[in-house]
Amino acid sequence: MDEQEVTEIKSVLIVEDHSDAAQTLNEVAAKAFDSPSIDTANTFAEGLELLRTNTYSMALLDLGLPDGNGLDLIQYAAKNRRSTLIIVTTIFDDEEHLFDALRSGANGYLLKGHSVSELQGYLQEAVSGRPALSPRIAQSMLSFFRNAQSDQSHSENSEDLKMLEQLTVREKEILSLIAKGWGVKEVGNLLEISTNTVSQHVKNLYSKLNVHNRAEATAAAVQLNIFNPS
Repeated sequence: MDEQEVTEIKSVLIVEDHSDAAQTLNEVAAKAFDSPSIDTANTFAEGLELLRTNTYSMALLDLGLPDGNGLDLIQYAAKNRRSTLIIVTTIFDDEEHLFDALRSGANGYLLKGHSVSELQGYLQEAVSGRPALSPRIAQSMLSFFRNAQSDQSHSENSEDLKMLEQLTVREKEILSLIAKGWGVKEVGNLLEISTNTVSQHVKNLYSKLNVHNRAEATAAAVQLNIFNPS
């Protein structure tokens, strides 16, 4: 939806195929807001038709509908009814459904099973700009991003190890000296090898590390823990 603040809920659409759940959501919406008009649809087709012909302040959408996927309703509302707060109400607590819904444009994701007062609080928070997320869903999101960060760190460490394995002992030695600011001639004198030999080692280093100058080589040396600038 557009980056605009929703301050009043005047109309609510509920798309839910289970009558008991629909009745609960109807009760929640009526209590949460100041007598909004409420439309209820039991199927995907009914929900889509209502979205096409009306504008709602909030839409409470189920994902598992008998004749269609609630994600398509989310996408339609997000594209064509951008002032509508879209809240998913579902039994699906897995990451695939969660992130598909958020990517499609949902502003919140609530699991069925909350009390009327809890749901009322979540919907009112959504209007205040806070994401309406069931605790289990919030924990799932945190866990997902922690794992993703850990995987990225592990991947980066693995790449560093592979890069280190490509370097010979002499190349690591020369890389350390280059990072310390020593020139080719000074490195040659210290290691008692010719400047041509040093230059060839440097050329090989640059190729293996995919760097193009001394500054980039120094950064690589720090990253690979070959050189500590402190």
